[in-house]
Amino acid sequence: MPMTRTPGATGAWEAIRTDQISGAFLLLLAAYVGWEDRVFPVGTLADPGPGFMPLLIAVFLGGVGLLIAVFGGKSEPFSSIPWPEARRAVLILVISAAGAFALERLGYRLTMIALLVFFLGVVERRHPFAAAAVAVGFSVITYYVFSTLLQVQLPNSPWGF
Repeated sequence: MPMTRTPGATGAWEAIRTDQISGAFLLLLAAYVGWEDRVFPVGTLADPGPGFMPLLIAVFLGGVGLLIAVFGGKSEPFSSIPWPEARRAVLILVISAAGAFALERLGYRLTMIALLVFFLGVVERRHPFAAAAVAVGFSVITYYVFSTLLQVQLPNSPWGF
């Protein structure tokens, strides 16, 4: 039997507000951070361990998320928000995930160049020369800052650069 909607009836998504969804996501993020923080010793207030600050931040974030989720009923309904940039957002998310996957395989500099060329050249539709110049410049400068000045070890390409 097909489902029919009666006029004036609200579905589950029509009753949920945007603030409530944001608060729920903050609460989930806080729960995830708290769960991942369980492996670090918390210590005491006088002698905090490495897990103290992440746990404190997770508790604060969870509290704020809970308050937003509970009292966020005055914002717009979630179903009334148009999503004109949904395809673009999904594309950015997928390419960012591919970049995270490629980072160890291609190295920092090549991955950053490829990501920035794609984002600036394809997504933002900038001039190809400008996109390539910014990508190469950003990649080289950030590699120098992190690797040389801050001495953070970044992955190199299989070809040594």
